[in-house]
Amino acid sequence: MRTLPLFAGLVCLCACGGKEPQQPPAPPLPVPPMAPFLDTLKALAASAPAAPEAARRELQDLGEIALQLVEAEPRTAARAERALLEHAHAAFVLEPALAHAEVAVRRRAAWLCGRSGQGALQLPLLLRLKYELDPEAVLWVADALQHLGNDTGLGWLDAAMGEQRTAQQAGTLAIEICTERGITLPDPPTYAALQQAMRELGEQWRRTGIGSRPGLVAPEPKHVEPRLAAHLVTTEGTLLRPIDDAKYVISRSGALAVPLLVRTLSASEHYLRTVSLGLLADLGPCAASAGPAVQALLGDPFTCCYAMRTLGEIGDATAIPHLRASLRHEDSERRSEAARALGLLRDAESGAALRQRLEDPAETMDVRVHGAFALCCLGPDPAARAFLDERAAKKDYHEATLNRLLERLQAKR
Repeated sequence: MRTLPLFAGLVCLCACGGKEPQQPPAPPLPVPPMAPFLDTLKALAASAPAAPEAARRELQDLGEIALQLVEAEPRTAARAERALLEHAHAAFVLEPALAHAEVAVRRRAAWLCGRSGQGALQLPLLLRLKYELDPEAVLWVADALQHLGNDTGLGWLDAAMGEQRTAQQAGTLAIEICTERGITLPDPPTYAALQQAMRELGEQWRRTGIGSRPGLVAPEPKHVEPRLAAHLVTTEGTLLRPIDDAKYVISRSGALAVPLLVRTLSASEHYLRTVSLGLLADLGPCAASAGPAVQALLGDPFTCCYAMRTLGEIGDATAIPHLRASLRHEDSERRSEAARALGLLRDAESGAALRQRLEDPAETMDVRVHGAFALCCLGPDPAARAFLDERAAKKDYHEATLNRLLERLQAKR
């Protein structure tokens, strides 16, 4: 009878012969050093350069003329506009004007923001992009953003060319953008060619987070980081709109947002780490430089799963060994996130391990779904795709999550 456990063990080894070779577990990762960061963010938010009291009256006068709130003869209007655009504190006037009750003022304010050359105005323009309802004003906001180095709005120009009431204006702006960047267009330009150009520039923006306009100079951190910090501070509270505004603006800020988000990853306030990881994931490949700081959080029990997801989204292939090890972790959430990230990173060597996760009937549905998604990321996989389609037909998995995964696969085709 004492030989039975040994016999059973031999049977088990034989039965597992076709599965993933067992590997020793990876050593536990150290928990990274952390320190309180909320007060630092608040101090940074309060450090934004403010317009001197002595200049505010002059700025208001210039703004009223430049925004065409008061009538002025052409020479005076041109001088006021030029003086405002050259003023270091033009944002004192232009930023509130973006939310003016009159749509004509909002359009004019967006145009002036774009011509000001003040890159920090990207952030209030992004917030205006979220709330603006006037189709023409949206186009001026999108155009102003690209002038300042943020190509987020090019997708709006693309869509506007498909609408009769905005097609001509959007097309005109798109032609100017292509001409400035030396993009060859057919003669005469077609909407199809212009839309394709906007899509290609938009994809370039998603990869790099750097505007495609020639001659751009990045704004100084002292002008940008206080605005970013003010948004991050709102995550301390429970009001949904300010938090949503913060996520909307920062996740569309491209490379400008990455340095501060990386610093925030070492915050002892776990919600700040979680929010920052989510924003880096939303930024995608343009946040690839954050990889080492994100990997450091794989040893943090509070945020390690968010870190794995972020590593996949930003394309950090150096994290693959850690992610492979996490496929064998006892925690199913870690196995699920590791599978998803390995798929996004196109790690073909993990194919056998991912298939084992998918085909194991004792595995959780979440891990199996993400394993199937990962296999589909690696290339055409009829069995994995059939598994996902079966979940959709049977409605036995969270519908919104499954739809997002299927949309990602569709976009990769």
